Amino acid sequence: MLAGVVVFCGLTPLVSPHDPYLPDPALALLPPGGRHWLGTDQLGRDLLTRTAAAGAVSLLIALAVTALTTASGTVAGAVAGLAGGVPERLLRHASAVALALPGLTFALALAGVLPPGPGAVVAALVPFGWVNCGLVAHTATRRVATSDFVLAARAIGASPSYLLRRVIGPHVAGPVLTVATADFGRTLIAVTSLSFLGIGLPPPATDWGGMVSEAVPLLVAAPRLAIVPAVALAVTGVAVALVADARRLRPG
Repeated sequence: MLAGVVVFCGLTPLVSPHDPYLPDPALALLPPGGRHWLGTDQLGRDLLTRTAAAGAVSLLIALAVTALTTASGTVAGAVAGLAGGVPERLLRHASAVALALPGLTFALALAGVLPPGPGAVVAALVPFGWVNCGLVAHTATRRVATSDFVLAARAIGASPSYLLRRVIGPHVAGPVLTVATADFGRTLIAVTSLSFLGIGLPPPATDWGGMVSEAVPLLVAAPRLAIVPAVALAVTGVAVALVADARRLRPG
């Protein structure tokens, strides 16, 4: 399912004869047909092609946010887990504060004062998105840090950097990747939520949340304009959740 979504979003705008951003008022709100399989929107743009292009933007932004939060959380958690003491206390306090504050509300406030664009969405979601990976990396590091092979590496003079990269890292990567997969699904929902609320990409570029927002005034006249991107988002969310569950339940 997830591979199908990625192929659909990545290839459709490249092979489609329709421009997902170029309006054509003469073709506005055409019903589904042979030339436009899902019809056109209120500006005459092909709905299928625009859904694919918007999906590519949503996936890329969510992937960028997840990559940054996973990297920062993993580094912070692993360092705190290996060092203990003050770094560990700082991690716990920072994660407690991040979990206590309403992350989406902060993201709305921050994105509202930044120039519109994908950078604003990324900057708004990263500050609170690292917590899950950070706590998992910390727990996994603490568990592995007392293992015999880590103690042996310490005994022969291995540096903390070497321990994190070569000795502890491979054992932490699995749990962190599982959490990051689930975080990707939640981040995708957050990205589309910000766009639906009007904080996201400037027109004519859009993502799934922006498409649903644009379709709200036409829910009665043309409900498919909101249903199509909403279904695409739901299918992607289910696919990501299934991948995360498969990783979580995989033996070993």
